[in-house]
Amino acid sequence: MRDLDDTDLEILELLTEDARRPYKEIAEQVGLTPPAVSDRIARLEDQGIIQGFTIDIDREKLRGDVSVLVELEAEPDAVDDVYASAIELPGVDTVAEGMDGRVLVRATVSDAATRSWLESEIDFDRLDGYDVTLLARSDRVVGLSAAGFSLECVVCGKTVTGDGVTATIDDEVKTFCCPSCEDRYVTEYESHRDALE
Repeated sequence: MRDLDDTDLEILELLTEDARRPYKEIAEQVGLTPPAVSDRIARLEDQGIIQGFTIDIDREKLRGDVSVLVELEAEPDAVDDVYASAIELPGVDTVAEGMDGRVLVRATVSDAATRSWLESEIDFDRLDGYDVTLLARSDRVVGLSAAGFSLECVVCGKTVTGDGVTATIDDEVKTFCCPSCEDRYVTEYESHRDALE
C-alpha cells in the first residue's frame, strides 16, 4: 500500500469535478500517461478511497418536489433497522447516522405529504420522535482539499503510512496501519458475527 501523493489528490479532485472525465484528459493535466492514470485510479478503488462513480441529479428540477431534512430519533435497539428502512424511502439522497444514534435523511419529496412518505418505510413504533425541516436551499460542495487528507486505521486511528494494509471484509474495504490491527479487527469482527448467529 502506498501513501497518497499530490498526483493522487489531483486525480481525485479532477474526478470529483467530473467523474466521466477521460483518462487521457486527466493524464495531460497531471503529467502521466493514460495507463498510469488508470493504474492509480484502480489502486484508489482497491483502497476504498474511490467507492464508485455517480451522477448528481437535482430531483427538485425533475419533478418540482421539495427538499427535506429528516431527523429520526430511533429507539436504541432499533437504530440499524431505522437506518436500513430510511435507505428504502423513495427520493432519498443521503442517509447518515449520528454518534448519538439519530438517523438523518436528506430527501426530495412531493408536496407536504412527509408523514405518509415516512410511513411508507419507517415503523413509527420504533421511533422516540422525528423532526422534518423543509430546506430553503442546499448545496453539494464538490471538491477536495489536500489539507488533512489521509487514511486512518479503523482500529487505532493512526495515520496509515506505506506499511499500511487494506482488507475487504463483507464487501467493505477497511484500512489498517499494520497487520496486527488488521488481525485484531478481523478477530473482533468474527467474534461479534458468531455471537449474533
